[in-house]
Amino acid sequence: MCRLLLLSLLLLSATSCSGDEEPRDEPTPSGGRIRGVLTPFRSSERSTEGDVPRTVRSPFRAGELEKLKQTLREHHAGRMREARKVPGLPIVQAEPPAAPRELTSSEDATIPGDLILRFEEAGLSPERVLERVRRPGFRAVHKGYASEYLHLVGYEALDGKAVTVAKTQEWVSQLAQVPGVRYAVRNARMHGMAAPNDRGYSLQWHYPTLNLPAAWDLVQDASSVVVAVLDSGIVSHPDLNANVLPGYDMISDPENAGDGDGRDNNPRDEGGDAPNGGSSWHGSHVAGTISADTNNEVGVAGVAWGAKLLPVRVLGRKGGTAFDIAAGITWATGGTVPGVPPNPNPAKVVNMSLGGAAPPQALYQDAIDAAVGRGAIFVVAAGNENVNARNTTPCNQQNVICVGSTSLAGRRSSFSNFGADVDVMASGGEMREDLNGDGYPDGVLSTVLDDNGQPAYAFSQGTSMAAPHVAGVVALMMAAQPNLTAAVAESTLKATATPLTSAQCPEGCGAGLVNARAALARIANVDPGSLDPQLNVTTSTLFFRGSGTQQLTVSNVGGNRGGDLTVTASVSGANASAVTFPQGNTVRVPAFGSASLSVEVNASGLPQGDTVVPLSLAGSGTAGSATVAVKIGVGNGSSDRDAIIAFVWQDARGEWQTSQDAITVARASANYAYSINLAPRTYFALATIDDDDDGNFFEDGERTGYWRNVDAFEPLVLETGETLSDVSFDLIPLAPIDDDPALVVGSTCRSNADCPDGVCVTDYPGGYCTMDCTRSACPAGSRCYIVDASTGLKACLATCSRQVGTGQGDCRTDYVCYSDGTGSGACQPNCWTTDLECGGSQQCLPSGFCR
Repeated sequence: MCRLLLLSLLLLSATSCSGDEEPRDEPTPSGGRIRGVLTPFRSSERSTEGDVPRTVRSPFRAGELEKLKQTLREHHAGRMREARKVPGLPIVQAEPPAAPRELTSSEDATIPGDLILRFEEAGLSPERVLERVRRPGFRAVHKGYASEYLHLVGYEALDGKAVTVAKTQEWVSQLAQVPGVRYAVRNARMHGMAAPNDRGYSLQWHYPTLNLPAAWDLVQDASSVVVAVLDSGIVSHPDLNANVLPGYDMISDPENAGDGDGRDNNPRDEGGDAPNGGSSWHGSHVAGTISADTNNEVGVAGVAWGAKLLPVRVLGRKGGTAFDIAAGITWATGGTVPGVPPNPNPAKVVNMSLGGAAPPQALYQDAIDAAVGRGAIFVVAAGNENVNARNTTPCNQQNVICVGSTSLAGRRSSFSNFGADVDVMASGGEMREDLNGDGYPDGVLSTVLDDNGQPAYAFSQGTSMAAPHVAGVVALMMAAQPNLTAAVAESTLKATATPLTSAQCPEGCGAGLVNARAALARIANVDPGSLDPQLNVTTSTLFFRGSGTQQLTVSNVGGNRGGDLTVTASVSGANASAVTFPQGNTVRVPAFGSASLSVEVNASGLPQGDTVVPLSLAGSGTAGSATVAVKIGVGNGSSDRDAIIAFVWQDARGEWQTSQDAITVARASANYAYSINLAPRTYFALATIDDDDDGNFFEDGERTGYWRNVDAFEPLVLETGETLSDVSFDLIPLAPIDDDPALVVGSTCRSNADCPDGVCVTDYPGGYCTMDCTRSACPAGSRCYIVDASTGLKACLATCSRQVGTGQGDCRTDYVCYSDGTGSGACQPNCWTTDLECGGSQQCLPSGFCR
């Protein structure tokens, strides 16, 4: 979330640095003291050589960062020579999940010509039903009952032509208006979950946590909905441009705008919102989550496919003002702002990933109330200060949906605000963690520019990243129900959210984690009694560093025909006793709902290194099953490298300065706690770990961090005699994601030379490019799996999102898409057409799958 009039919206990642000062208990008489704890990222898939995935960006311009590097080298050279004698970083290499091999039913959703009609009157005969729903030029056929109220009607064209999906969707709205019909919905194969084919989608763990793949079965096309993004503006990006409408730059102060004038019709993000010229591209990251160009086989996916983005620039180089933000609210939603041309595309959904510490503001409330009266719905970020949100505006305003942030495990993110003013939660990341073992920090992946101004993708974390998920879900809801009101949207999201447990959020996190599938099902009036339960999981791996307890989210993306879904968990293997279920191994999941299964690991007695325990989930009836790999890493964390933390400031000319007295060490042996006495001044804190032990700092891939967090690079004002406590932040690898890696996993090959940085598996039909994913993270478009259970061999497999578990889908010829239980899968050879043998006791089916 962006803080008003401060240095806002940075797509940084937090990391740490090393120094060697011992903690001091009291500030000096003429100075003050700053203390805190750094939290380094530890991947479950990093190599013993210290390889770190490239994920996030620096807030400094290249020239400025180079000066800081040199300053740190000069001031700390002697100390770092001693620090480099510390033993190398012991990386625990956890095992990837077993390659998916279970066959599950999955097809495209809509069945052309089939509609489900719910009548008010019970027991209508097929003849009476058909009399009411005839369509000119088509023959209607009564196909059966789902209850005494629910009828399935199929339509066939009299001229013999096929009925289209578009015509079917047109009839849905028409037949819903027939007297006596409560609602009409398309008939769909609900076992399948729509998943986009964007290469970066395999890294967007944050979508399955909200049950979005299943939600996309109900609504995909949100092109009729305009979503305003009140933020730092937008950049030209191939994964955004197709969905961007003409917006407006509402910043009235030319100096803050950075474009040479005040308000104008160019909402381009000018950058420079970080100290001395660095750029966050925050608005573009937010916009990509809402509506990146989706299903185009490149880049990342957005939540609301095709939704139109209305960029309204209200945050500049100094942040934003309440005046400009109120004007942006008014203009974006079709109100009149004197001196500004009317908005030809008024937004019905408004995302505001911004805010500041203040009580509710009458200025905002007036603007919001008027906009809600025009039909707009507001989604705002709760803030990243880890405090009660009662004093964070606009989260504390009325008629807004305030969103806090959760991690992959469903816990409140360490930075997220909380309390009664927070309405719901959504995935906003926790980049100190890698709980799914993909080698990347658990951040939200979206659209930015790189240091050269070229289109790129980066992970970030914050309630700024959580809010656009909810804005996208609201856009999907509005696509399904164009007359959706703010009150109905908020009540629906709350009523269908998954409550967080006291362990996940003891401070209060509103109604809980947004469940997009459940919210859309309620909006579409889908009768849960017409659908069988269906089991789904949000991740196929769960990573533990030593002992601990985590929550595994299991979902029912189906209904409750025959009863709610009951899920029973069990573990197997030689180390099964290390994994238990402290709250029981059975959970009940209602229709379209989710529930948490508590998983506890006791690492006592496990060997140093890696242990994998298979966790099996069995659904009741025909709901299906899933397997989650519980990965346990055991190692001596105290042998990690120390971090150096530096406090820098700007002189009267805007040049960065530091001194030897402003540099200290956060020792790994002290769990990265630090304390330092400093002269009174306004500081910025940055830190790094010299992961490759070469004496150079802030290199690509090295863990680096900035106060306050990746979403806000903020100053620290230190007064004489003052102690600033809990100046704590994360430590995350530096640099953007490469959406176009040299190695394309799953591509054809004849030898290793055809697979840059990888290997060619010639035993697979046509050859198959892959790589060993124990040494680094898999490239975009692939995931890491165990491909040989007997040897523990790990390799990257190409991901797929079509005909998951049922056919070739979007895999190459002679390959099929195996489900991994999360709504997508991995491309592996078709055993039937290639005569490859199935392993173990599995048999090859005519469908090409081994079972």
